[in-house]
Amino acid sequence: MKATGRRRVDFSMWLFEQRKRDDAVGGAGSEAYQRYQTGRWPGAGTLQDRLDDMRKSGVRGAPLKGLEEAWWEYIDVVTKDVAEHHLLRELAAVAQRALSEAENIEEGERYAIDKAYVERLKRLLAKLREI
Repeated sequence: MKATGRRRVDFSMWLFEQRKRDDAVGGAGSEAYQRYQTGRWPGAGTLQDRLDDMRKSGVRGAPLKGLEEAWWEYIDVVTKDVAEHHLLRELAAVAQRALSEAENIEEGERYAIDKAYVERLKRLLAKLREI
C-alpha cells in the first residue's frame, strides 16, 4: 500500500492518539502513553531505538509487536516526505544494529546477520520503493 496519508504528525503523538482503540495498536498506544507519563518514553528516535529500550526494560511479546504494527500503520497515514524520512532513519538504525551484531565467519571474509534483521531491512526497502 502506498503512503497516501495527509498528516504531518510526530509518531509519538499519533501513537498516543490511538490508545483508546481496542486492538494491538491501541495497546501499544496505551503502553507508550504510560511510559511517557512516567518519563520513560523517548521523545525522539527510531522504532529500533524504542524496541531496544522496551526490551531493556523487560517488555516482551505483544507490546513489542503492537508497537511495530503501529509504526507501520503510521507510515501509511503520514505524508510521503514524513514517511520517507522515518523509513530512511529506521533503515539506518536497523542496518547499524544488524552490523553491530553480525557474526564474523571464515576469518573476516564473511559475516552472518540475523535473519530477523534481514527481513526488516527487506521490508523497509520495499516500502521505500513503493512510496
